[in-house]
Amino acid sequence: MLSSIWLPFITGLTTGGLSCFAVQGGLLTSALATDGTGDKKHIKEKSILMFLLAKLISYTILGFILGLLGSAIKITPKFQGYLELIVGLYMLATAARLLDIHPIFRYFVIQPPKAFLRLLRNKSQAQSFFTPALLGFLTVLIPCGITQAMMLLAIAGGNAISGASIMFFFVLGTSPVFFLMGLAAVSLLKNKVFSIIAAIFIAIMGIMAINSGQILRGSVHTIQNYYEVLVGGNETSQTGIAKIVNGKQEATIYVKSGGYQSDVDTLRVGIPVKLILISQNARSCARAFAIPEFNLFKVLSQDGTDTMEFTPTKLGRLTYTCSMGMYTGSFNVIK
Repeated sequence: MLSSIWLPFITGLTTGGLSCFAVQGGLLTSALATDGTGDKKHIKEKSILMFLLAKLISYTILGFILGLLGSAIKITPKFQGYLELIVGLYMLATAARLLDIHPIFRYFVIQPPKAFLRLLRNKSQAQSFFTPALLGFLTVLIPCGITQAMMLLAIAGGNAISGASIMFFFVLGTSPVFFLMGLAAVSLLKNKVFSIIAAIFIAIMGIMAINSGQILRGSVHTIQNYYEVLVGGNETSQTGIAKIVNGKQEATIYVKSGGYQSDVDTLRVGIPVKLILISQNARSCARAFAIPEFNLFKVLSQDGTDTMEFTPTKLGRLTYTCSMGMYTGSFNVIK
């Protein structure tokens, strides 16, 4: 029982906090930028706590459901990709509002229902807490790679209480990083110059979220692909066509904390593929390996070998990626 508490908590407190903030930090900053409390620091701090509390509740509920229903609950890479796109667009709209680019962006503020406000005496505080709470709750829809590993751990437990405790203590462990980053954002938003800096940060996070969404959807329209077209491919990196063994194409990908390295770059269409994934002390989100085109996803061993099988069905680029869209690679599928 103790391991089911301390392992998730220590993971969240160390690598999990930074990994999650890379994905969800823009939402926290966006929430603080839209609560309309100005220089009221104590209100801002409460907004951060509301964000974290809502996040803790949502993931605890998710852990309970995962433990109860097991592998029946699944967020596919493509579905997560669409969620990343929506989040990215929201963050861009928030940045545009902070920079006062156009009056239309003033409408991109999440507000509580009017009926809800009428029930409360202090409407300003209700408005300032609603957005952080809602966005904190919605972070459950865009988990980072380490969070997904915890989700699989909750599934493997096969028990609702165990699943809830795993997710509760993991998210609790990530909370100090989010709180400190949120306090830094509070200081930034006090000053007009720093408010512009915060807007730029939110915009960058928004662009990254949209790009990650495109990668997770398997789209060719990504920053990495555009860069490759502009600078030209590196011909020396070509590693050849996969060999066919026992009727299947075999390809090996070496998984490291810094990304992926494949022994081949070309597959043939219509022939089954046996993909061998060899992890070499992989500690980053690279362990959360996905092939969006086939909605394949697997959390790999930190050290060890895993396999996936699929059959390429169309010509062109076949992308593989980590669950955050941070580390990517691709095969060229030919006849």
